[in-house]
Amino acid sequence: MGWNKQAIFPVGVLRKSEMREQLNLVGAAEQHLLWKNRLGHHIQGDLNEALDPGLVGQSGICQLGAWIKGSELHALRETRAYCELDSAHALFHEFGAEIIRRLKQGDRAEAGSIFKNEYSLAMQHIVQALTKINHLLQEP
Repeated sequence: MGWNKQAIFPVGVLRKSEMREQLNLVGAAEQHLLWKNRLGHHIQGDLNEALDPGLVGQSGICQLGAWIKGSELHALRETRAYCELDSAHALFHEFGAEIIRRLKQGDRAEAGSIFKNEYSLAMQHIVQALTKINHLLQEP
């Protein structure tokens, strides 16, 4: 005897359940924190690898950016949390690129200032938005 999954679990719940399975929101936040730490080491002079600000400035280059612009988060596009995530993530990449440009110009002080202020704030907003999205995905 078969049973109708959709009769028990509404479509929206299935969609959220599938999204929870597909998306590693904690991992996405961790990846950005690791990148932030890596960039911080560049500012401190502990790392000296070639970084391309044009590449870093592209918010769609990372997995989270692909989710934001792709179909993974499509169902949430009308939510405030999604809009906040999209904006904060774009700023994170823009400020990251600006930090690299400043470092290439030898302006370590300004790079550090952007890192401590705008860049860190963008990172905080990413984490906050991901937390809100996670809560949305937990709702029935």
